[in-house]
Amino acid sequence: MGNRVAHIVQRLAPGGLEVLVLELSRHLPGEHVIVSLEGDEKGLRDAWPRLRESVTPLVGMEKRPGLDFGLVFRLRALLRGRRIDSVFTHHAGPLLYGGTAARLAGVDRLIHVEHDVWQFDDPGRLRLMRLAAALTRPRVVGISDKMRGALARVYPGRSVEIIANGVALDRYGADRDNARRILGLDGSVPVVGAVGRLEPVKGHDLLIQAVAAMTPQPVLVIAGDGSRRAALEQLASSLGIAGRVRFLGHCDNIAQILPAFDVFCQPSRAEGLPFAVLEAQACGVRVVATDVGDVASAVCPVSGRLAPPEDAAALAAALAAALAEPASVSPRAFVAAHFDWRDTLSAYASLLKV
Repeated sequence: MGNRVAHIVQRLAPGGLEVLVLELSRHLPGEHVIVSLEGDEKGLRDAWPRLRESVTPLVGMEKRPGLDFGLVFRLRALLRGRRIDSVFTHHAGPLLYGGTAARLAGVDRLIHVEHDVWQFDDPGRLRLMRLAAALTRPRVVGISDKMRGALARVYPGRSVEIIANGVALDRYGADRDNARRILGLDGSVPVVGAVGRLEPVKGHDLLIQAVAAMTPQPVLVIAGDGSRRAALEQLASSLGIAGRVRFLGHCDNIAQILPAFDVFCQPSRAEGLPFAVLEAQACGVRVVATDVGDVASAVCPVSGRLAPPEDAAALAAALAAALAEPASVSPRAFVAAHFDWRDTLSAYASLLKV
């Protein structure tokens, strides 16, 4: 049991959830396959260079727009053909389609992982997920303790287990000089960095507004790509700080870049427990973040700062204060104590043994 495992995601594209799936498929025991509801294998691999290095089989189901009832039966055939006995689903669509297919295929173990709960503010989404849970009866996992109560309401009658995201500290160092050389940055310039998809929920517009309001203004480095890139570039230009904002696009060498930042900022409007915050602190970089989701639990209480969401002025003040104070305490020890990847991996491995 637990030797053939499928991980089902909506679309395998750069993001914290997707990185977790890649790491689990690489390190958990057994034979694994990653199933992306959207896209085809070639297109997914071409769009994310990291996938070209992954040895885990990848299947793109090419989901049709809107409701695709035939997808359930295509997934059932896939799971049966590969003799899958354990399925992990991540987020709503994968549970609805993948969870149903798993039960129709006679899969013994179905584990559903939720990475945030803000999506359930939509009553329609909430009803749909309650129905999906009733039909598929998954084992439910959340990534932060703050999600426990919300998940109990979304999935009534299901026990909720919490497995916090973790990072492998041996992959993250603090070579600031080398990171600055990679980015072509002067060693003395103050730098605020951010990593994430360029989508409204991530709040990069608030961060750009905050930097524009600061005196003196730091350099802002944003790693990531998405549908809002052009709009964000235009915003920086309209605020007169285009020359101080650098958009790197998608980066697979984040661990090498993070030490270049004096402060890492997570300005999200909604979150679960973000990997990027943990990764930055693993590199010894202080964090300023908006107090949404369970971000507070991921920020070192000694070196980090929290700001209210949707408040560019408060974010600017927190960033200015963080840049002004000496970096006397490294948050790396906090990550080691609370978010060690070995603990995360062990907890997921135990799900395949029960």
